[in-house]
This record gives sequence, C-alpha cells and structure tokens, in this order.
Amino acid sequence: MIARLAFLATVFAVLVPSISIADEYSDAEKAVNEKDYVKALELIRVAIAKDPQDIDRLRLGSKIYLEMNILDTAAAYAKRVYKDDDDVKENVLLYANALVATNEAGDACVAIRKFRKSNDDVEMALAHVDALVAADSLVSAELVATTARSKFSKSPLAYLALGNLYFNWKPRPILENAADNYRAALDLDNGNVDAHFNLAICYWKMRNRESDDALATEYLTKCLDEWTTVSQLDPKNARAWFEQGKIYYYAKKYTKAVNALKEYRVLRPVGSGDAMASWFLGESLYKLAKCDEAQQHLEDAARQVDSLKSKVALMLARCNYDAKKWAECATKYDEAVVFDASWDPTDYWNHGTALILAGDTTKAINVMLVASEKAPKQCAAMFRLGFLLQVRKQYANSTKVFQSRLINCSDSNDTRINILVGNNFFADSLVDSAISYYQRALTITPRSMWAMQLMGESYLLKGDEVVGDSLLNTVIANAQTSASNDEKRYGIAAINALNNFDIKKRDYKSIVDRCKIGTQINPQSAIVWLYLGIGYQGLKDLDNAKGAYQAVLKIDPNNQMAKKNLQSLGR
Repeated sequence: MIARLAFLATVFAVLVPSISIADEYSDAEKAVNEKDYVKALELIRVAIAKDPQDIDRLRLGSKIYLEMNILDTAAAYAKRVYKDDDDVKENVLLYANALVATNEAGDACVAIRKFRKSNDDVEMALAHVDALVAADSLVSAELVATTARSKFSKSPLAYLALGNLYFNWKPRPILENAADNYRAALDLDNGNVDAHFNLAICYWKMRNRESDDALATEYLTKCLDEWTTVSQLDPKNARAWFEQGKIYYYAKKYTKAVNALKEYRVLRPVGSGDAMASWFLGESLYKLAKCDEAQQHLEDAARQVDSLKSKVALMLARCNYDAKKWAECATKYDEAVVFDASWDPTDYWNHGTALILAGDTTKAINVMLVASEKAPKQCAAMFRLGFLLQVRKQYANSTKVFQSRLINCSDSNDTRINILVGNNFFADSLVDSAISYYQRALTITPRSMWAMQLMGESYLLKGDEVVGDSLLNTVIANAQTSASNDEKRYGIAAINALNNFDIKKRDYKSIVDRCKIGTQINPQSAIVWLYLGIGYQGLKDLDNAKGAYQAVLKIDPNNQMAKKNLQSLGR
C-alpha cells in the first residue's frame, strides 16, 4: 500500500505530557522532533529498559520503531499503549498504523471503526480508508473515502484518502483518478508532503504503464519534480529519499540514484532501514564503476536478502577481476556459481583466468572446460585454453577445444590451430589423423613451412620416406633463401628430422651435406653442428668431426654428447 505520511506525521507530532522522567526519554523525544531517528532509537531503548511500564515511553518507542521499520516491537508497544487507553485518538492511530504495518489490517479496521462511532474527524477517516484498502475491503473504503470528501470538502486529507483508494484499487489501480485527488489535495495545501510524495509515486507508475515514449518521459519529469518538492519541504524524510533513489535506479539514472540513496543512508545508516536501499545504492555505484564504494552496500544487501547473495557475489567477482585481485575474484565466482544464469560469456573465462592467476591451475582447467561449452565464441580464450591443455598433455581435451574454436571462430588463426590439433594427434601416436590436420592447414595456407615440416616428419614416422623426404627438403630449400626466423627454424627442424632418419641408415654423407646447409641457415644451431660432427665421424674425417664438436661447445658449453664424442676421438 502506498506510503501515507500524513498519518505518521500526526502521530509523531503528538507531544508527550510533560512529566519528570529520565534524560534518555526527553532526549529521544528531542531527537524525534529533529527527525534523527537513529539517535532516537538508541535513547529510547535505554529509556524503556529503565522503566518498561511507562506508557509515554512505550508510545514514543512504538513511533520510533515504526519509523525504523522494526515492526514487531513497534506493534507490541502500540498494543500496550492502546489497551492502556483506547479513547485517545493518538493511541488508536498508533495502534492502527502498527497493525497495518504488520499485516493485521482487519484488526486495525475494527479499532478505528470503534473509535469513529463517537469521535470522528477527517484524519480518522483517512486512517480508516488506508486500513480498509490494506484489508482489501475496497467497497467499504470507497464509501468511507467519498463520504469523507463530502463531509470534509475543504480538507486535503479527504482527497488524500480518495487518492490512496484509487491508487490501490484492484484488480488495477485507477492512477488518473488517484493523481487528480492528490492534485486536489495540493490545491488546498501545497505544502502537504504526503500528497507530493504519493503523487510522485503515482506519476512513476503512470510512466511505467505508458506505451507512448513522449508521454512516459513527461510523467517521469513530473515524478522527479515532485520528489524535488518533497526534498525541499522535508529534507529529513528518509522514505522520500529512498523512493526517489529507487526511481532514479529503475530509470537508470545512476548518478542521481546514488545522490538520493546516500541521503537516505545518512538518515538510515547501513544496518538500519530498508535492506533494498543497500542493493539499489550498491548496484548504482557498481554501474558507475565505483566498486570499492559499492562493496559495503552490496554486502549489506546480501546479508539481509538471501536472493541477492549470488548476484552480489557475481558483481564483486567482476570488480575483483578488474582490480586484479585474483584470489578474491575466484572466491566470489565460486559463490556466484548457483546463479550462473546471469553470467555473461566472459564471466566463465574470467573465473578460470582468476583461478590460474591465483595458483589453482587444475581447478581453472575444469572451470574453463565448462566455459568452452557455454561460451565457445570467446575466441582468444578458447585458443589459450586449448594451448594450456596441450602443454599439460591433455591432448584429447585440447583437440576438443580447438575443434570447437574452428567451428565457432573462423579467423586468421585457423592454420595454426589445425597444426596444433595435428600435434595433439601426433603426440598420441595417431599419425594419420595428425597428417590430415596438417593437410588442412596447408589447404588454408599452402606455403606454411611449419605445417609442411610437421607433415614431412609424420610421413617419415609412417614409413613413407619418399613423401616425407620431399616435404622436408622443400622446407630446407625455403629456409636457405627466407628472411623469416620462423622459417629458418622450420628448416633446421627439417634437417634434424632427416638427419635422425639417416643415422639409422648410416648415411653419413647425406648428414654432412645437409648440415653444411644448416650451418649456413643458422650458424648458432648447436644441434646442426652436433649432427655435422657425427656425420664427419661416421665418414672417418676426424679433424672436421673435432672442429664440429668444438663448435657445439662454443654455443653450448655443457653439451654432454659433444664432450663425450670428443673424448671418443682421443683428442
């Protein structure tokens, strides 16, 4: 039911009889008059503890607890006050308000109806309408409201009551009639905070219902104008700041939402007031990329509202990722897993990345494998995962990830990925499958020396010396004239592959001839000089063998094979 501040304002404005009591009570009363309810709450607790039977203290305590949304205690105190004297208007209003707040509106109607039989005025009529509306007795509420408007036609409260009725009408609010009555109340008293408050909410609901964009914008402007007026008339009206901030939040005006909700939090610090204020404020700050400031509010919301815990964890995980707080990020993603329907594709990958950087690579791989299924179009991440799996010798998983990437992310990396898939099959001794992927790479990039070199080695391993030799010699010939360091490296790899094959055949002359070319391609290749020494040694050319082994040791002083072979020459 829409907030009705006139009722509360009347209740709070009642002066407690002047009697000699403890300082805490009078200080609490003063704090209420100044609308410092946080301070008032601290004081009244002490005052009531000192004299829990004092009705004045209980009355003031109930008002304070109602304002601070501590409803059960407020209702308990209000009931004791009402039972003490149910002929006092303020006691009836306080009790009825507490009953409505604790979802016992039917009992509130009974108490108000009893009082109105002998003591009726427009304020009691307004309270009666609101209680009937809360009890879903709309027909009775309409009768009371229309009668009050006729009987008290010069009172803004009569129009406020009728506005509240139409606002809460079922099955659908009659917002235009509600707005008309709130405006009528303001025509009689433009300083009526409740009418401005309720009209602001009414305009907001009219805006949300409106399909015409221009009219919706007009209603939003009117809504915000009313909130400005409320803030000017009653700057310590906590609920007004909350409602204003909530509307700015839903309108995605996050800077203004933050400003309004910070005012609310001044009046209702973290740990008090409406828990959703922390959510609206925290998420607004998050949307403004102010994660450090948002954290305490988001965590407060999560503590109080279970359904927000996973959402908050996800937000804080993203914040920690941006701040490079990897351990905290990973922990928050773990907490947010139960809510993964709201994850963006990058969240899955960021979770895995955070785990890797936090030092838990094993868990990271498991998380990233899930990510690769849920978000396979994250092309760079898919490539990194496939490569990581290959490094960790999880060849089947690596191939699965790379194959998924080829389907979902066709780009300039396709040649390289086909080669890497071929390498996975080669590592698992599936030579035919390896060759097929190297061939795919060559179909995309016919001059890929890397693919040609690997395919040549695969054919040699398969026993097809003719095709293997042809492919590898093509790579070597290319390396002799290429300026590319990569292609030179592939040429050296091709020479070594052929050398290894020729050693088995004891074809030392071919090794020597090939290694001479290799030393021209890369004079700093220790392995080429080593093979050259072996070739010369096999040809009984010991001087040149010695020179080749010495060249190896200049490049790699710790090369044990070169040292051993030199010793075997007896030199």
